[in-house]
Amino acid sequence: MINTQPIMEQYDVAIIGAGWSGLALARQLKRNNSDIRIIQLEASTEFKAKIGEATVESTGHYFLKKLGLANYLYRNQLPKNALRFFFDNEDYSLPIEKMSEQGTTYIPPHPAFQLERASFESALTDMNREDDITILQGARVTGFELDHQNEHTVNFKYQDEAHQISCKWLVDASGRAGVVARKMKSYSRENVPNHSSAWGRFSGVKDFDSVGTQEWRDGASSRFLSTNHFSGHGYWIWFIPLKNGQTSIGIVCDKTKVKNPPLKQADFIAKLKEHTAIADLMEHAEIDDFEAWGQLAYRGKGIVNRERWGATGFASMFLDPLLSGGGDVIAMANDNLTKLILADLANTDREAAQMALDEAVPYANEVVNYYYQFLYAQLMNLYPVLECAELCSPVMAYINATYFITSAWDYMAGNFSDYEHFAKNDFIRRGNYGLEMLMQRQILESLDVLRSENRAFVRNKEGFFETGADLYKYYIYQMGNKGKDGYRIDLRLKLFAECFAIITGSKLGLPNFGRRRMVQNVLNLPMILEKPTFGREDLPQLLVSMSNNLTQELQQTTEHTVLVKITEASFSNEMVEVSVVGDKADAKQLKIIKKTANGIWMRQQEYIDQVSFVPVFLRYARQQPLDIMDPMHPVRLEANELCEV
Repeated sequence: MINTQPIMEQYDVAIIGAGWSGLALARQLKRNNSDIRIIQLEASTEFKAKIGEATVESTGHYFLKKLGLANYLYRNQLPKNALRFFFDNEDYSLPIEKMSEQGTTYIPPHPAFQLERASFESALTDMNREDDITILQGARVTGFELDHQNEHTVNFKYQDEAHQISCKWLVDASGRAGVVARKMKSYSRENVPNHSSAWGRFSGVKDFDSVGTQEWRDGASSRFLSTNHFSGHGYWIWFIPLKNGQTSIGIVCDKTKVKNPPLKQADFIAKLKEHTAIADLMEHAEIDDFEAWGQLAYRGKGIVNRERWGATGFASMFLDPLLSGGGDVIAMANDNLTKLILADLANTDREAAQMALDEAVPYANEVVNYYYQFLYAQLMNLYPVLECAELCSPVMAYINATYFITSAWDYMAGNFSDYEHFAKNDFIRRGNYGLEMLMQRQILESLDVLRSENRAFVRNKEGFFETGADLYKYYIYQMGNKGKDGYRIDLRLKLFAECFAIITGSKLGLPNFGRRRMVQNVLNLPMILEKPTFGREDLPQLLVSMSNNLTQELQQTTEHTVLVKITEASFSNEMVEVSVVGDKADAKQLKIIKKTANGIWMRQQEYIDQVSFVPVFLRYARQQPLDIMDPMHPVRLEANELCEV
């Protein structure tokens, strides 16, 4: 298009790139300072379909509260119905209505969106131009020089003419091209997931809410609005609906398990159609575009530099699409870039401004690097079990619930740009990270046991429907409230303990284990920290402790002296052994005592009713190494396993 905006010689901020990360940053800056002069230089002349279509709740909050996009998004993009996982059998032959499923019944209360990127970025471009932000499409940057003590210079070619501008701040939002970040050697691929991806947009994909049986369709509302996941050994597949009627479909492969990832269009489609349910959904579909990346993840040194340049979006770093966390990283990066840039521009004392910048830059970078590392740890808890319904469903419910109680809550409360709060809670983050690594080991050991006993796929074929909404229902409407840090720590620990107990029950092969009140009262945080790989060798001690506890509780209900014994069989037959010591009870009395004992034994417990062990956690957290989250430490504990699929 022909640009009618004048090109000035000097700007406050120059942003290289006009994808949604750069467009959002420009809009955020302008909404907070209408006088700021911004130019965006975008190499492309058209708006294209891109990955990064699925968002989660922190990004939704960013769009609505920081950018004021509620009206646009609800009128022009699709709301997201959370993450949904379908579990197939070993040969991928189940129809979708026979698969077990983990997801939501209705759209969660905090909004997120499925973005059709081309139309979204076109709309943001129009909005920014209306706000007097200069956006040049077809502007190719040919060079730049950084001079933070004076002003940076940027050279670019636009409409066959060479231009040079100066700016006080330079931000790289050029995507994987990394125009500034690559020259500054900001990237690293050390200690990142070794994953590839291929994807395309398809027309004619069947509606998730129209396939299957009526009974299955009635089980949940608006499945099609979810980011829907299928999985195979070493890979997973996404289905994302777009407003224009297309469906984004992609595959992510763990290259330590998949020898030849499908990086060509024909191989990609063939791989998708190995799954009976997917082949049915794609029966009449046609592919509209295709792209593949041999390596997805890379790290960046940070989002901002004391020399007054920064990076956002793919130009800063990228981890993995599994939990749709890329938008959250952009939101955190843009919040902190906005805070630092505006404060710096407002300070006319350059020496004082530099001192303030030097103090703030490490915190801003640590915020985003922390989120990257913590998300990586949770991904490594989830990736190994994507095929296993019995483990994946509780792990995903836990990850979702802890996202709401920690990361999303902190974002909505402004804690990720409150450096005093962030510093004060450093040891809490280290403690939570330590627990995630501990959980990963138990998940991996449990998976090994299930595989060795041929139990890894048993629950996939049950056709169950499970949701994690019962975990976050207690606090979902409080998210973002300040002054509740202790409350959140307590609930997060209880979520951790329950998930650990459920995983352990699967490892032991004991039904109805993890949510049983008697189990939770003994297999609590202190015992987990003492026995972080709790297994069959630890079960006798657990049975004795539970027997003692149940004996004491039963004793409060009868005049007789009683003794209770819980055995492994008690988990399946829901019966405990009860004896009366000393004086004898008649048959009727004994029947009542046994019924009471079995009633106590069968009692399930909501996780919030667990005993609180916050002081235990605080001691544990303070004991964690200061560098526990350093990128040099491995996040993935699973041994490499290479097989051809």
